[in-house]
Amino acid sequence: MPGRKKDISYAKTIAVRYLSRMPRTTTEVELRLQKKGVDGGDIKEVISYLSEAGYLNDEVFAKNWINSKLKNRLWGRNRIIQGLKQKGTPEETIKQAITASDLGTSELNAAKAALEKWLRNKNKPDIQIKQRAFRYLMGRGFPASIIITAIKEITSDCGELTVYEGQ
Repeated sequence: MPGRKKDISYAKTIAVRYLSRMPRTTTEVELRLQKKGVDGGDIKEVISYLSEAGYLNDEVFAKNWINSKLKNRLWGRNRIIQGLKQKGTPEETIKQAITASDLGTSELNAAKAALEKWLRNKNKPDIQIKQRAFRYLMGRGFPASIIITAIKEITSDCGELTVYEGQ
């Protein structure tokens, strides 16, 4: 048994050091511990300890991550959701965090900010620029309805923006 106590202590040390750099999801911590060769039973015990101690909370992580990416990176809903999935955040946690963050006006403001930044070095917006802007914002993860509203509010009316079904 003395060896097992040492293993748990070692695993806790690895996990706390990993979390000290930046917040992580439960899945990320589990993968890190597996990579370091920690036993599966020990991983569960460490995850439980970290959750009880308040070091690990996927709900709080998701809410903070959404706000950070929306404000600092000017990402849209779709890209944010994809990023959370890549980090191993459970689907239900993502849905709750998206609902709690109330993306509506924040997402439109982020889309307008991203569009203004993108348009800085462009000539007067014409239909071709608007179409390119649409594709640019789609790539940043914004839904079509938000993109169209942002483009209409930011650019002068110089032609209709055509959106095809499926976009």
